[in-house]
Amino acid sequence: MTSPTWDTIRDIADRRIEGTDIGLFARNLDTGETFGLNAERDFASASTIKILILAALGEAVAAGTLNLDDKLPAAADIRLSGSGVLNWLDPALELSLRDHAWLMTAVSDNSTSNVLMNAVGIDAINGLGRRLDVGAMHMGRNFMDRNIPPGPPKNRATAQGLVNVLSAIYRDEIATPELCAWMRQLLADQQHRDRLARHLPEGVAYAGKTGTIEGIVHDCGVLSGSHGRIAIAVLTQGYPNPYDAERFIGRIGAAIGEMVR
Repeated sequence: MTSPTWDTIRDIADRRIEGTDIGLFARNLDTGETFGLNAERDFASASTIKILILAALGEAVAAGTLNLDDKLPAAADIRLSGSGVLNWLDPALELSLRDHAWLMTAVSDNSTSNVLMNAVGIDAINGLGRRLDVGAMHMGRNFMDRNIPPGPPKNRATAQGLVNVLSAIYRDEIATPELCAWMRQLLADQQHRDRLARHLPEGVAYAGKTGTIEGIVHDCGVLSGSHGRIAIAVLTQGYPNPYDAERFIGRIGAAIGEMVR
């Protein structure tokens, strides 16, 4: 069987459901080779932008302004329903920043994401984004499930911006090598594995972060095998059925997996 190539990825993208929109960017972390389709188009980020919060947390810990053992509660005004577990736990519960980071990354807890965003600061998060050249990717406000302001979502992401954040984490280009290794483990602990990771060939590992809101289905991560590591982000918009979007992203992931296995 012929091994997949970037042309294979382009063919899969071309066969997506008519009327849908995608952004895709991939980088071979060993050779530097890249491939993109609408790579700089910005989409509502949903939870994918949490990898930028994680990276900024790592920077703050490396700088000594925060400590992973510091404990913080999730105040009532920033607790959310939706993904995660913290909203259903004791309101007085305090967790370490280390535990908040795991919940944000591995199970996409929105309440704990707000804790970390407030601890690090939106200016610091976006400042790191500018240093990593994430383009239109931007953190505009806390995660919300009520009183959402009118207009387009304020948190935006691009496929290339997400891959730039992942690349920095995987190449030890931010914080410290030890903190980057910790961030990589959180990404590898990801519990939502129904997109890029859904049909990976044997021997290929996935570490990443999904994102979902109405009409938006995303995934970004690193696929690693014996033939290398590829960081990839696939952003989709306009699929009437989100499960079709997940299957589409899964086909991309399977092809990338064959390239690195």
